[in-house]
Amino acid sequence: MRNLTVLLAGSAVSLFATSATAQEIACDTVYTVEAGDFLSGIAQRAYGNLNNFSVIYDANRDVIGPNPGIIRIGQEFYIPCLNGSGAAARVTAASATSGSGENAPIRVLTASGWRPFLDESDPQGGLLTEITELALVNTDDQADYEIDFINDFGAHLDPLLTKQAYDVSIGQLQPACADGAQLGPESTFLCDNFDFSDPLYEEIFGYYSAAGDPEYTDHQELSGKTICRAVDYTLVPLEAVNLSQSAIDIVRAPDAATCIDYVLDGNADVALVAIEVADARIKELDAQDNIQLHDDLSYIDFFHATVAKNNPRGDDILGTINSGLKNIKESGLWFQTVRRHMIEFRQSGS
Repeated sequence: MRNLTVLLAGSAVSLFATSATAQEIACDTVYTVEAGDFLSGIAQRAYGNLNNFSVIYDANRDVIGPNPGIIRIGQEFYIPCLNGSGAAARVTAASATSGSGENAPIRVLTASGWRPFLDESDPQGGLLTEITELALVNTDDQADYEIDFINDFGAHLDPLLTKQAYDVSIGQLQPACADGAQLGPESTFLCDNFDFSDPLYEEIFGYYSAAGDPEYTDHQELSGKTICRAVDYTLVPLEAVNLSQSAIDIVRAPDAATCIDYVLDGNADVALVAIEVADARIKELDAQDNIQLHDDLSYIDFFHATVAKNNPRGDDILGTINSGLKNIKESGLWFQTVRRHMIEFRQSGS
């Protein structure tokens, strides 16, 4: 049984907007949401660090609900102190929203702005959204599920999965967790806290730079370069080739396709983008003569559905998704769906 809703139509960067004229907020107080507020902006004013938005979210989940990207004017939030003092030390975190029971629907997170893979304007929400839904429909055991669009992709894993407001996030890349001590910090975090489904889809990723640049044949030649990734997109592929953030500069574009614009405009030296997305943008800009793909650096990676290790239903949910994936691949439905999405995407010219 399916329930698909759109909760947030804005871009992922909206969660991180702040006001230049905003005043500081003291901890251990109650703050009333005003026009133009975002949760991370409130955290910046309270703690000097927008990444602490999850502290405020944890203390006010019963008010905010499952999506920290949606807050409303007039809501009152308790602002806890980071050191545990004040009333927050005596407040128990709000329990997970309804849906944590054994027979509850599987709550799936998807996002928008990443055609052809995830986009609420595309048929069935994009390729990965439809593949996930088909897997849930065609699983060995009947599965009730809900699919929500929450466009702050950076909040999907933490806090929305780790706090069990949702069960599954679509479109994550899995690090090489077996490499252990060689993993970078983001890869280590993912391996320590999340489990991954069988691959939903495989894609070729490429490194693009200006046409006049030398041809790169080794990832280490990118040391010292400014590399573009979309807002909230993982740095796991860079960690996998030992390009740590100390060796490169990262610039964030609003979406993956715009990283191509950043290279053409001189705002980035290199763009790391899925080739399907890059090729469509280059064609749209008629920029084939102005940008190059470094073939020797291209690689294949796999998109997965992801669950938090602390989710008591996690293993069962992954088993459900994996059985459905197996069934739709054996029936040919997976291949038909991929082909249709890719044809429509290429014909759209976007």
